[in-house]
Amino acid sequence: MSYAYLILPGIICCGLFAGWILARSLERRSRSSSEEILDELELAYTPRRGIEIRTQTEYLPYVFGCILENVDSGFEDKQVKNLMDRIEEQRPHGSKNALFPVKVSGVRSEIDLQWSRDSEDRVRLFVLAAPKVIRALKKQVRTIPQALVEN
Repeated sequence: MSYAYLILPGIICCGLFAGWILARSLERRSRSSSEEILDELELAYTPRRGIEIRTQTEYLPYVFGCILENVDSGFEDKQVKNLMDRIEEQRPHGSKNALFPVKVSGVRSEIDLQWSRDSEDRVRLFVLAAPKVIRALKKQVRTIPQALVEN
């Protein structure tokens, strides 16, 4: 009975400690979510331009190779192969898209690819990407036979 007067201060200390731990975990969670929101905002305001390319599927590796050369990270050979498989399996008059988070010149961005095929096996590929990638694609497309470019 001589230690009964320590029970109430002990309960208060345990409560304060538990509250401190809870506050720290909530602070970490809110900090990481606010950082994620800032990253999304930065990505949303990264300048991007578009280009539409119409060509045969056999020339698409040259287009994707040009993108690979101008991207620091995020769009790699494995993804190009999977993308080529998806485009070749595409039925005529259907439309699909793919989005790749990338870094271009050290800046985070996205490459948005939308494609469809016509009955003559031509692919209409719309690329929305950083201006550096679009400029390189415009130069590359000039070397592809029978390719049409639209801005």
